[in-house]
Amino acid sequence: YHENAELSENYSHMDPDCINERLQATGDVALADCGKKVLKQLDRIMVRANYQKLSRQDLVEALKNASEFGMQMSANFSGFKRLGVYVRGKVVGKRVRRRMTNFYRREEVDVPLYQRLVICFQMTEEASDGEELRHDCLYIKSFKNIPQHDIDMLLPGTKVRMSLVDRSKIVLPTLSGLAILILRLVFAVSMGVFAFASLMFTTSGYAVKSIFGYLRTKDKYQHNLTKNLYYQNLGNNAGVLQQLQNEAQTQDIQECLLGYTMLLLKHPNGATARALDQSAEAFIQEAVQFPVDFEVDDALSKLVNLKLVNVDRQRQFVAVPLRTGIQHLQACFTTLINSYSSMINDEAIPAPDSVKH
Repeated sequence: YHENAELSENYSHMDPDCINERLQATGDVALADCGKKVLKQLDRIMVRANYQKLSRQDLVEALKNASEFGMQMSANFSGFKRLGVYVRGKVVGKRVRRRMTNFYRREEVDVPLYQRLVICFQMTEEASDGEELRHDCLYIKSFKNIPQHDIDMLLPGTKVRMSLVDRSKIVLPTLSGLAILILRLVFAVSMGVFAFASLMFTTSGYAVKSIFGYLRTKDKYQHNLTKNLYYQNLGNNAGVLQQLQNEAQTQDIQECLLGYTMLLLKHPNGATARALDQSAEAFIQEAVQFPVDFEVDDALSKLVNLKLVNVDRQRQFVAVPLRTGIQHLQACFTTLINSYSSMINDEAIPAPDSVKH
């Protein structure tokens, strides 16, 4: 993870929350290259943290539908200069709903969720709106437990599409009011000027009431949207970047520990990568009660580099004994410390000859 420092440095040029003045002396071309580098480095970290990047087709499908707990939204993808949506943990969660057909009694329903969702985007210059959404900044946001059909709620620039019921509450009274107005105008012509003026005054008041009803409906939708996102937001921008780096490190360590443990306990005489993959995935599924894809090739590559696993010509992977593994890890740690000590001209640490208990 030596590239973490480079990623943080690159992102500091595009961080919207950066307190210090951004370094833009190199111009817009260099800033665009910086944005491309950040996205490439972010893609690599997301893979290590076991996130999956959604395609444009997946996002379009999410816009077509909404869960029972989300809202119909409309989005304009042309306003994004860069857009990436990453998800992890496809599970089925429980949500509570109340329906009129069930006399508003409490009932639980299954809802497909993403346990973790990260969105990274940069707006075009035409779609930016000043300081809130700047075109020269890259925004990163993290959420939890998002329904799979409600991803569009997280995209900036989306607009709420009111349901037919709410539209009818506005349109039908307005149309009936216009019809009544026309009938009254016919009779008001023969009633005199004052009667006509009072009729127009009451009609104008009715029109204002309809307009405010429309605005209240929009505010209700916006309030529901804000309430939903408030409790599901995990972080923003540089904070998300730090969280993802930590998650990537944690995922790698857990994969190595699981792979080594499975070889040591389940396959003491060695196993192929396929056999290890099946054993690890079966263990995870038994523990968490849903299937998880184990990155066996990545785990074995790291274990072999750390000399915790040996591989023969038949591609059989065998875990070294626990005591030998501890010695190898201590040697790797000593080499790492000495490499940093040489940078500051500090005294090197001698390599351990044995493990003391």
